[in-house]
Amino acid sequence: MNWNKNFLTKQLNIEYPIIQAPMASAASVELAAAVSNTGGLGSLGLSYHKFNNIFKDYTKLKSQTNRSFNLNFFTHKEPHKNIEKDKKYKNLINKYYKDLNIDKVPEISKTCETFNNKLLNLVLSMNPKVVSFHFGLPKKSIIKKLKEKNIFIISSATTVEEAKILEQEGANAIIAQGLEAGGHRGTFASNYKEGEIGLFSLLPQIVDAVSVPIIAAGGIADSRGIVAAIMLGAQAVQMGTAFLKCPEASVHPLWVSALNKTSAKDTRITSAFTGRPARGIINKLLIEMENKEIMFPDFPNVGSLIKPLAKEAISKNNTDFTSLWAGQSAPMSKNLSAKELMKNLIKDTSNIFNQL
Repeated sequence: MNWNKNFLTKQLNIEYPIIQAPMASAASVELAAAVSNTGGLGSLGLSYHKFNNIFKDYTKLKSQTNRSFNLNFFTHKEPHKNIEKDKKYKNLINKYYKDLNIDKVPEISKTCETFNNKLLNLVLSMNPKVVSFHFGLPKKSIIKKLKEKNIFIISSATTVEEAKILEQEGANAIIAQGLEAGGHRGTFASNYKEGEIGLFSLLPQIVDAVSVPIIAAGGIADSRGIVAAIMLGAQAVQMGTAFLKCPEASVHPLWVSALNKTSAKDTRITSAFTGRPARGIINKLLIEMENKEIMFPDFPNVGSLIKPLAKEAISKNNTDFTSLWAGQSAPMSKNLSAKELMKNLIKDTSNIFNQL
């Protein structure tokens, strides 16, 4: 079986159907370039970038690879300001500021922008091969302009219903994001509980429900996962946690250390770090904020109070307040360069398919 050639690899102009997840807090230019240069699709998560740095990193990536790569943005609803709720949340978090001797809890504010016309104009001027979105798709007028430039559009679904919506609204390919995945859940049209479906249950159901190519994501850490996903109908896989321990990833050494000690039971889904469910390694904030979600401001505003805590704590070698994003297969991640990891994945996947 020629596992690495299909409609999607042709559309994306890549040699192998392996996509490195955008991971806004960890995917560096160097990581994306290494993956693209080894025949996969490197990705940059740009939602937390300052606007002026987006073009800078795009240009830097272009200088390091002449292959396809993916630019990723969030498409969340704008947060609502709730003065009473914000006040209660600040009071809830204040004790941690006192514990870390931080003088004052800052005002609650947005930590990132949803994909808007300003970002659209920038993307159109850069004209990348691939743009992906998380939390649904932007409005139809934006999709229309991206398609006029022949930019390939990808977004994530956590239920069959969401996959159908994405196909209807113009996605060229859909990521089936299983419950096992690290980082933010892509849920946008279902409630979060409905989106808690394991990849190998979700994947074949989405494959059967829509006609666009499907990318499998969640818990895929080695060639066995790649083979299983392809056998269930995926035309590509997206892997995130598998790349976190690569030296090219922009991951703090304490995060790497936590990954090295993690077992399959040590990750959990939480809204504590951003106000939106995401899977990470269990730590103090995650445990102490359980069942308090009703008190949280809207995404992404929670992060404006948590990030100063994380920064101060990590300067003292303390990860109590850091979002240590990781999927359930974190124990399978390896300390390899991105190039070595990609070569191993390609070789081992080819070997399995040859044996089949």
